[in-house]
Amino acid sequence: MTEVGHRADNSLTSARQHERMLARTVLLLSTSGALMIGAPLATASAGTTSPLLRTDSSYGLFLANLDDDAGRCRVPAKKVAAAAVDREAANDQAFNKRREELKKMPDQEEAQRLFEELERTHQVKQNLADRELAACNDAADTVVNGHKDALDLARIHTIPQPTVPKSAVGSLRISQPDRVHLFIKRAAWELVTPDTKLTADELRRGAELGLEGRDIIRDTAQWDGSIDVTLTVSGGGSSTVTMHEAPVLTQLNTQKLEQVITEKAEDAEGKQWRSEAASDIKKAGVSGGLRQLDLSGDQWAQDIFEPAYTSIPGPGGKPQGMKLLIGSANDSRRVASRIIFTELSGADVGGVHVEHVPVPFENSSYDSMGNLETIPATSQYPNGRVVIGGDGLTPSKTGPAPEMLTLLKSQGLQDPIKLDTSWLTIGHVDEFIQFVPVPGSRLGWKAVVADPTAGLKLLQQVKIAGHGGDKLHGNLPKLEWPYDERIDQRSTNEFLADKQFVETNERAADRIAANLAVLREKSGLTEADLVRLPALYTARGLDYGMLETTIRGMEDGPAKDAKIKELHAMRDALAEVPGTVNGLVLNAGRYIAPKPFGPLLGGKDIFADAISKAFHKIGYQVTYVNDLTSTHVSEGEIHCATNTLRDGLTNRWWTKQS
Repeated sequence: MTEVGHRADNSLTSARQHERMLARTVLLLSTSGALMIGAPLATASAGTTSPLLRTDSSYGLFLANLDDDAGRCRVPAKKVAAAAVDREAANDQAFNKRREELKKMPDQEEAQRLFEELERTHQVKQNLADRELAACNDAADTVVNGHKDALDLARIHTIPQPTVPKSAVGSLRISQPDRVHLFIKRAAWELVTPDTKLTADELRRGAELGLEGRDIIRDTAQWDGSIDVTLTVSGGGSSTVTMHEAPVLTQLNTQKLEQVITEKAEDAEGKQWRSEAASDIKKAGVSGGLRQLDLSGDQWAQDIFEPAYTSIPGPGGKPQGMKLLIGSANDSRRVASRIIFTELSGADVGGVHVEHVPVPFENSSYDSMGNLETIPATSQYPNGRVVIGGDGLTPSKTGPAPEMLTLLKSQGLQDPIKLDTSWLTIGHVDEFIQFVPVPGSRLGWKAVVADPTAGLKLLQQVKIAGHGGDKLHGNLPKLEWPYDERIDQRSTNEFLADKQFVETNERAADRIAANLAVLREKSGLTEADLVRLPALYTARGLDYGMLETTIRGMEDGPAKDAKIKELHAMRDALAEVPGTVNGLVLNAGRYIAPKPFGPLLGGKDIFADAISKAFHKIGYQVTYVNDLTSTHVSEGEIHCATNTLRDGLTNRWWTKQS
């Protein structure tokens, strides 16, 4: 994925508005404090029959009811988002003015301290609309919003007590009433309050209760999702059932694709590849097709939210639940991510806002959701396992937002793994690894991995074949400025003679190998589970170009020499050949990849040929689309520019031991 600005720098002297394409590092977190939901939850205290209460399911689960079944939130959400535009622009103006004032303070240490506080306060102000948007959902009120909303209530029944006297009265107590709503079904669903009493007739017949969570589990140190519901009958004692809120699970590429989301393109090339992709998406049986939305000028649809789901056993054991779209904690994704609430939330779809408190010198690129992928099911993690990137977690934030990491770990089932992507300019997981379903294989899926060593070998083959003098990028379309400068049009021989280029790829290969070693250790991945695709990286990204421009404007001397040395030392990597790992996984063995524009031998693109053969071996058909000037030059590819909604709700996660 790509960022709007440069590597974020929360220092007083860096221009906040110059945040552009941030480096990323992949972190795969170790096991969180395991919730009881790591097992099927058939514990004595969860979901079993007590003397006075029983649940419909032995698992004792309930939902965080964050969808909008009656569709009452979308219209006000659009108003909230629209009203935020001018207010946030004014906030930015005031922020920048104060920043300039702080730059002039004699005591720069104190100025930096004040700036960091200013940054935190400013972020809270800018997230006001996000808090307002997230506050509208089915659990935000104290009524049941129709039949579909009632389906999201976990049922608890009072066991009929036919012999209680007419004077008997029942009362209900919830251990943490601020976390849930409990309803009782009478003529209509009624909220249970401390004053609610069950009559003798209700106790004799048995009453039906419905439980909903008001929010997801965010931090098990604050709340582990457990709720005790106690029924006390006058003169008849009391009994308690313990319920547990279902986890939020990120979706897997092995789950059926239902819809692809992308920004509505304005450029001709962007429109063209989306049109071609839409055709393949239709052929792959994707019921929701390709949906193009206004993302407020942010083309990186993958970065704005991570699709997830939450579910419990419903009637007949069929899963009952909803998709939950987790918004990015990256401030540069803030406005675009509001489509979660203005366009996507509704019946069986909810949104999750994760508020992040800025930390000095943080790299906010790690908070974009292209930096979060999920390994499909393994024997140890049958519901998949999160993969997320960053440099590290302490002592300062050089990885993803701790609020997001804590949320993911607190779900208890997809224990995040840390990888290192500090070698990448943008630093997102999806720049070098992708997971694709492969029915009949050992795991039922394989990891598609970028292989820069194989890419360099292909260039050597071109040289040996006597075509090293040809441009590395074959069959390029006619490029207008600035794309004629942004696309490196050197020959294959010139690339191979470039020490910086070769060392960037050798470094990338070493780092990818180290990451694969982590995956082998953490997930049991073997070489047979990998599909290696030839790739080439470069250090000549936007950062390189900007520094090169700066150098051109400098006078000869030590300062210029130092900048030239800095330029030549750059090794952080971006895709030189459009990265086919960064593609779109469809259904039915179809894959959409960016056209690599590799060297030509015998009239064939040798990269496309090698990549197609690698995919063919695992039963995949690849469609190449030209994203060269629409996304590639902006340091992203097809995966970055799309997001997907998949069918996680058929997964009976509660039946799977972890």
